[in-house]
Amino acid sequence: METLKAISLRKSVRSYKPEQISDEVLEIIINSAFKAPIASAKYDSLHITVIQNTEIIKKMVVEAAEMVSKMINKKLDWDFGAPTLIIVSSTPAMMPGIEFANAACVLENMVLAATDQKVDSLIWGGPTGIIKQDALLKKSLGIPDEFSPVLCASFGYATDYEEPKEHTISVNRV
Repeated sequence: METLKAISLRKSVRSYKPEQISDEVLEIIINSAFKAPIASAKYDSLHITVIQNTEIIKKMVVEAAEMVSKMINKKLDWDFGAPTLIIVSSTPAMMPGIEFANAACVLENMVLAATDQKVDSLIWGGPTGIIKQDALLKKSLGIPDEFSPVLCASFGYATDYEEPKEHTISVNRV
């Protein structure tokens, strides 16, 4: 698939079939992360955690939805049913916000690679807050002590096909 076609077909999916993605496709997605641009080429400042245990994923997303629901006083349902969740964690960044930029670049490469492989995805942050609050969960996921979860992405196959939406962002040229 051509790059621009993958970009135009990529969309955020919030309802997945239980079917797991293959190990071969998962490797393609993970390897795409290694090509992402990272500030000062500090690739060792990042850590990737792949979760394919749907019970663990469900527990985290339900807890995350409950936590945010209390904060915004609105019920959320984040149990999208995605069979794979990939978390990008970072060591403390040398400049504010760099860890988010690095994680976003890594995940964008991964979701574009997934789109190329006909796998759907969603970049989001919900479960990272739960992991930050639960040292035992962080340890059980194998996230090293010096790393903190930043962003994550869900991967799988959409329950229904939807056309990608057209979006615009205001542009100012100087």
